[in-house]
Amino acid sequence: MAHILKYSEFQDPVGNMWGCNDMSDLAHGSAYWYLPARMLNITPAEYLEWVITNFHPDKVNYTSDYSVIWWRWKDQDEERKFKNTINNLARQHNFMI
Repeated sequence: MAHILKYSEFQDPVGNMWGCNDMSDLAHGSAYWYLPARMLNITPAEYLEWVITNFHPDKVNYTSDYSVIWWRWKDQDEERKFKNTINNLARQHNFMI
């Protein structure tokens, strides 16, 4: 069922890094890393630069083919700035996934 993109936060199993994503329908791609780029009508490369420049993740990981990219923060407040920005933009754009 379609819904507005909504990121929720989580902590890694060790408890030292924070991340966020839309985990509501993983089987149908709710967590694809490039969805916000589509929402913002920018390229995936521009989106990556935007995240790194504006939200300063402490760690960026990716698969060798870049089909999966994820970022993590040590500080929950920093992660929340990103999460809240994405959620606000998704509501403004009524971005359905």
